[in-house]
Amino acid sequence: MEKQSILIVDDEPDILKALSDTFIGDYDVHKASSASEAMEILKNKNIDLILTDQRMPGMTGSELLADVEASYPHMGKILLTGYSDISSTVDAINKGNVDKYLTKPWDNDKLRRIVMEVLQLRMCRMKEDSRAVEAQLVQNSKMASIGELAAGIAHEINNPVGFINSNMGNLRKFFLKISSLIDVYDSLELPPESMAAIQKIKTDINYDYLKSRINEMIERSIVGTERIQKIIMDLRSFSRKDTGEAAEADINEAIDTTSRFLTYEYKERINIEKYFGTLPMVVCNIGKLNQVFLNILANACQSIEGTGEVKIKTRSEGDNVRIEISDTGTGIPKDKIDKIFETFFTTKPVGKGTGLGLSISLTIIKQHKGMISVESEPGKGTTFTIVLPVDGRERQ
Repeated sequence: MEKQSILIVDDEPDILKALSDTFIGDYDVHKASSASEAMEILKNKNIDLILTDQRMPGMTGSELLADVEASYPHMGKILLTGYSDISSTVDAINKGNVDKYLTKPWDNDKLRRIVMEVLQLRMCRMKEDSRAVEAQLVQNSKMASIGELAAGIAHEINNPVGFINSNMGNLRKFFLKISSLIDVYDSLELPPESMAAIQKIKTDINYDYLKSRINEMIERSIVGTERIQKIIMDLRSFSRKDTGEAAEADINEAIDTTSRFLTYEYKERINIEKYFGTLPMVVCNIGKLNQVFLNILANACQSIEGTGEVKIKTRSEGDNVRIEISDTGTGIPKDKIDKIFETFFTTKPVGKGTGLGLSISLTIIKQHKGMISVESEPGKGTTFTIVLPVDGRERQ
């Protein structure tokens, strides 16, 4: 049986050798020290997977993978990156140019496992006759990568934020003690010349202003770190791994967490209002439902030109829960509203949407034995309604 082929791209010779040594024997390994050299190899060799470093002179790894995706869409694509390159990595994942990513320093066993997973995904792509099935696989991989990335960011940020918050609390106590000590000195009867010298120093450094501002700065810094910790909690909640098993979940909490991600992005122009009813716990795959909520909420925000409003309402209806998401956006034309759940159909401009979000959302809702519907009036907005059974175990 012919070995599968891997192209490894890195401008550092030692790293290039270390990576190639990891796969020699199991795969047909090719090496390139630049993006241009890699593209030349791709023209002349049948490559199954490309593994590239992000930071390289001339062209970054994510830019190289974008070109690879355009010319060789069925090729496996893995990006080796650092935490300082998070923004470009997220962008590459969102554009579908990366199947998996790995951060430096890497673990060889994990790297080999990821390569096997991506090659298996590539084989699935090659074998599937249906573009819709292929799109589902790519989307699931993309969401999994974003979830892993979010969890990694949360872990990296949590520790420094924790000790900053602790230090700010101690700083507040220390400042109060020092301030109390200075107040005691101020109450003492000192010689006139000493009092004059002290007063001059206090005037020169604007002591009264500093005293009030330092305390205010400490308090605001503590509030800031608490906000960061809240964002970290949201990231961890949203990126919970999909175990493939149904479990009880709080739908209100899931929507609340997901909507906050949109609030961070659109808070300057879109007001997101939430009217949550009392809901029972729902047996479901909450990771997949989070994907539905994110798709619909993102579409709602993107449909609003300028300022506007998104309303989220939930309520219990017998053995079901009902979720309504309304926006004041541009609406959907009547001749297109019956097509919005079709795979690859999109009302967005070319390059702005894949037409996968609502199609995948419909599939997920059906897997949970639920229903999703839409009402829209051009120029006035759109309302999506989701009805989920309390026991929404996915259909196999």
